[in-house]
Amino acid sequence: MAARVDADIAARSGDYRYALITIGANNFGGALPPQATFEADLAYTLDAIHTAWPATRLGVALPWSRTYDAQADTLATWIANVLSTRSWAFAGPDERVYLKGADDGATYTVDGVHPNAAGYALAAARWQTSMGY
Repeated sequence: MAARVDADIAARSGDYRYALITIGANNFGGALPPQATFEADLAYTLDAIHTAWPATRLGVALPWSRTYDAQADTLATWIANVLSTRSWAFAGPDERVYLKGADDGATYTVDGVHPNAAGYALAAARWQTSMGY
């Protein structure tokens, strides 16, 4: 994401109240990137968005994927590290809680990774809550 954020920003116009980011679950299938790389890339992405739209609040979801609980916990810590120094950014919904649920994602995902219709509805509700609605 850090490699393309500048081009993505350049292609946009307008003002935004929120930018919502869900990133990381695609890294679970192999080795996670080094912590310093992940944190630097996420920080760059958030800072670039904030520079372009300083009034925009940025939310970052905590990703989850079936059979990758340890990786999800690791990324949650790394995301928290980056968010801790950015008052205009906040932790969004925690997929480790609402997508995983008590049945390892059977209710709210189609495949243990991607939300189904009920999962998307729940994600929207969780995003609204994290934004104060």
